[in-house]
Amino acid sequence: MGALLAGLVVLVFLRNLRLTAIVLVAIPIAIIASFLVMFFTGDSINAMTLGGLALAIGILVDQSIVVLENIVRHAHMGKEPLDAAVDGTSEVLGPILVSTLTFAVVFLPVVFLSGLTRFLFEPLAIAAVVAIFASFLLSITLVPAYCAYLLPRQEVLTEDDDGKNGGWFGNLLVRAIAARWLVVGASVAVFVVAVLISMRQGQELFPAVDSGQITMYVRLPSGTRIEETEKVMKEIEATIIDQIGEPDPAFALDPNTQEHPDSALQLLISNIGVLMDWPAAYTPNTGPMDAFMLVQLKNRSATREADSYVIDLRKTLAKKFPNVEISFDTGGMLTAALNMGEPAPIHFQVQCSDLEKAQRIATIIRDTADKVPGATDVRIAQRIDYPALEVEMDRELAARMQITPKDVMTNLVAATNSTINFEPTFWIDKNKGNHYFFGVQYREEDLNSLQTIRDIPVMGGDHAMRRLGSVAEIKHTEGPAVVHHRNISRVTDVYAGVLPGYDVGRVVTEIERRLEADDRLGVTLGVDDRGPIANLGADEFAGTSYRMMGEVKLMRDSFSQLSIGLVIATLLVYLVMVVQFRSFTDPLIVLLTVPLGYVGVVLLLFATNTHLSVPALMGIVMMIGIVVEYSIVLVDFANRRMADGKSPTDAVIDAARIRLRPILMTSLTTWLALLPMAIGFGGSGTNAPLARAIIGGVIGATVLSLVVVPCLYVLMKRNPVASTVESSATTAI
Repeated sequence: MGALLAGLVVLVFLRNLRLTAIVLVAIPIAIIASFLVMFFTGDSINAMTLGGLALAIGILVDQSIVVLENIVRHAHMGKEPLDAAVDGTSEVLGPILVSTLTFAVVFLPVVFLSGLTRFLFEPLAIAAVVAIFASFLLSITLVPAYCAYLLPRQEVLTEDDDGKNGGWFGNLLVRAIAARWLVVGASVAVFVVAVLISMRQGQELFPAVDSGQITMYVRLPSGTRIEETEKVMKEIEATIIDQIGEPDPAFALDPNTQEHPDSALQLLISNIGVLMDWPAAYTPNTGPMDAFMLVQLKNRSATREADSYVIDLRKTLAKKFPNVEISFDTGGMLTAALNMGEPAPIHFQVQCSDLEKAQRIATIIRDTADKVPGATDVRIAQRIDYPALEVEMDRELAARMQITPKDVMTNLVAATNSTINFEPTFWIDKNKGNHYFFGVQYREEDLNSLQTIRDIPVMGGDHAMRRLGSVAEIKHTEGPAVVHHRNISRVTDVYAGVLPGYDVGRVVTEIERRLEADDRLGVTLGVDDRGPIANLGADEFAGTSYRMMGEVKLMRDSFSQLSIGLVIATLLVYLVMVVQFRSFTDPLIVLLTVPLGYVGVVLLLFATNTHLSVPALMGIVMMIGIVVEYSIVLVDFANRRMADGKSPTDAVIDAARIRLRPILMTSLTTWLALLPMAIGFGGSGTNAPLARAIIGGVIGATVLSLVVVPCLYVLMKRNPVASTVESSATTAI
């Protein structure tokens, strides 16, 4: 779709099918070249590499358009097609080479990324850079060769006619240059406004994606028997079916065989409690009071978004089950991968060895977050009120009886659970070949009192059987269902989701602000080897701390890494242009296009309610490489005019009039080629912020740079004629 729109723009401007075909032939060849390089580098064709090529489609034709349009201009001078092809290509060879190098250099920030974000965007960057270099080679070889043989003879135009279609634009530039200080000042003011708007822009790691499924985490009060948990889950399932419809698993295989066509529900899967042998391997549940449920919706194009169902379910379930803790996640597998498996985007991790103290800190964080607008499903992951039996062994007495702590533990585990956990008996049925594990355990109904536990037999080294109660004191107590560790240290986790319409960045910033102002904690911000940390200075919590983890940490790290890389890339772009222009001033004029493009980025993101994310930042990076191309060729043409003896004003006006059409063509082909991706056409909207950032930057840079750059050129350039006259006068004196 993007390629077709780009081709339509070229056809409208050139009004010649043959010339349009010359430009468009570069697209498939450049893409094939990218596939060949990916083959030898071992990169696969995936969503990110295809996204990089899709982003590059509009850019691929830019260089060919510049070369072709300049060849046509030389043909209008009365030159033969071959001479026009050679002269036209030679004239723009340097500028488009520099623009190609700058486009490649701006992808340097990808090198500074780490973890998942680098894994995602490195293939995109490689695919786009390879395609651009292939496009450059095609623009200086294939395009001139085609023009030499296929370019029809052009009407000869005089110098006055050159750029006549931009006569109105030339008059506009004359007025703008006359008021150049006002134009530049207004541009600075617009940029400042854009910066202020961006400071209030929402932030997130990646845009929310409607995966078509809902994951629900259900937690009942500690000590709830699994039979009661199962009963509640059946009631929750009935509520879901009542609001969404009957499950229709056949839809996954054949949409035409739906038994419940009016239902939006495909599958409903519940998981209750934990497995006896591998509780952490298959479920996030920590005990019989925990459960999770997967709600798989049908084709998203035919149903409501998952978030809309969550809004209704959250209200209904909160009324029916006020004592049940239910949280929702609509991100699916993609969000889980991006969040490093975290169940929610906001994750506060409390580091404290004292579990009771950690729980009090976590409770303050939870209560604070729960009051922040936009935060939802706030919960503490670990509980310390799980019913437990405390066995305090009399070690001195046990030693006299030749009973070790291991003896006590193995007999206690065997009675309350099964011997299969520590000493399984393995048997193979020779007749049928079946394999069996045998374990010994008490009947559940026999473990109905402390006395039963006290009567558990324990055999010591002397092989005498004794009661457990004779060597240990047993009593009811409470304890943690699970204890999490990070780098050996005990941690307690607090999770929070974000409601639709809110962004992670602003919600978590507000939570942090309120926590830092809470005298109960006495927060002092610092940095250690793992990054930012909040140390607690209150007497009760001395020596403890908390930090942000998960998506928020990854988002902030990625933003910081991209910012550092962007600064370095900008310096390298400047040095590349210094070599081309042999001037320190001209590259500054070109780079001032970037703030103008940034204005367009901010305004379009704001208009489309798009949050600032890693894809959006990558779009800003790509925008830099695209928009500097406009100014590079414009400044190069102006310098050629000044070398012929024209004043800076006349030179830049002539250059702008000549470059008006190719700049408009390249701008339109770029943002029209990206338009399907920007509106999320044909797939996931993960790369939509990237495309929107590029489109906004291209539009902003095109509109503003065509007027502002000439004004800057006149302000920063000296008149060589005037300088010569001044020098001669000085010599005469």
